[in-house]
Amino acid sequence: MSRSLSLFTAVILAISAMSAAAPVESTASVSIDNNIASVDISLNKREERRFRKRAKHAKRGSSTYSGTATWFLPASEGGSQGACGPSEGNNSNIVALNVAQYGNTSKKSSWCGKRIKITGPKGSTISKINDACPGCSKGDLDLTPVVFKKVVGDMNKGVGKITWKVV
Repeated sequence: MSRSLSLFTAVILAISAMSAAAPVESTASVSIDNNIASVDISLNKREERRFRKRAKHAKRGSSTYSGTATWFLPASEGGSQGACGPSEGNNSNIVALNVAQYGNTSKKSSWCGKRIKITGPKGSTISKINDACPGCSKGDLDLTPVVFKKVVGDMNKGVGKITWKVV
């Protein structure tokens, strides 16, 4: 019996020695390491793209402005063509930007055509800057009735507190 136990022990020791020296383990380890490095690089590139995308959006809409919303009838108050050029109607989804931010009203502003998200007591909506409001203070917007109703609500109020940003 001691002889068969010795043979068994010898076989186990031989298998252990062979498995410790076998190249399978080191090859698998290298393969796994290479795969991990590949995944890390892919994730890093993916994260970099996400970061750049977030940074682009942050630049676009990073500033939030606060002010007062009033309403106007573009077709009958100032004409059917806004300071930005395109024609506008009383039910257009547009706003007039305060002169402090708009700049020289005899020229087309860099704000013209920008889409903004306006939030007020009634809700939020997205509109386009198409005009200038000479009587508005910095941060204020003059809204068409359709926009005013979505953001402030009751037209009889005449004014409402808002925040807005470029989207």
